[in-house]
Amino acid sequence: MRVKGSFFLLIASFLLCIPSHAEDFEDRGSLRHVVVPTLDMVDTPTAVTLPRGAYVVSFWAYNNGGLLTKAQLGLHDNIYLGASFDVENVIGENEMRMNIPGVIARVKFTDGWKRFPILVAMGYDSFYAGMTGKVQEAVSGNPFNRMIYGPYFAVTKPIYLLGEEQHIHFGVRTPVQPDYVPRDTSFYISIDFPIGMFVPIFEIERVYFDYRRLQEILYNFGFRFNFIENLAIEVDLLTGAGMRANRMVVLEYMNRF
Repeated sequence: MRVKGSFFLLIASFLLCIPSHAEDFEDRGSLRHVVVPTLDMVDTPTAVTLPRGAYVVSFWAYNNGGLLTKAQLGLHDNIYLGASFDVENVIGENEMRMNIPGVIARVKFTDGWKRFPILVAMGYDSFYAGMTGKVQEAVSGNPFNRMIYGPYFAVTKPIYLLGEEQHIHFGVRTPVQPDYVPRDTSFYISIDFPIGMFVPIFEIERVYFDYRRLQEILYNFGFRFNFIENLAIEVDLLTGAGMRANRMVVLEYMNRF
């Protein structure tokens, strides 16, 4: 079982070491060729930031009529700030319930160098990795029955396989809401495959540093479509062994002041 846990770290290290095209770095090292920057994958952060003066507003609709709203503003090419608001049961018969508003921040330290473009960032966000526990279980003391992540360290690197450009994302984060639980610190790895306006996404998250918790890993899939110059639409599915699947639809709009 320990071998399986180390396997994810080995794969991440291998992908990060795949050489990039040096001539493409000046135009692509910051990933600004993407019309609407991929700030987040399905349920994990990237190391990409917003250009100065740009802003992004996104709406994440998830299971049971929930709605997560995020707004981010680029203060510098390497820094953005924002906020998130999560309301459960916006659609449906159940009573609406607003969760704790979240702060969003990201600082990018480097785009790497010409022969090895790699983005490194730290930040804080309000991602949540689906429902906690098994479908049949309830988590006492956690009114939202979910794990909300906060601080994270993220790495993003463009790679080139089969003559096409992809992006590998890797990071570590720890949950802080509704309680800070150090043992739930986990790492994730994700990859996207841009094909023109279409961007398929695959993600493995909630990989704990404990081989006895491998059954809690989530395997997520997404399909992003850059609809027009300033608008992206995404359909996601969060799944795990014996866990309730969570479906999400994301609408993301970007513009500049």
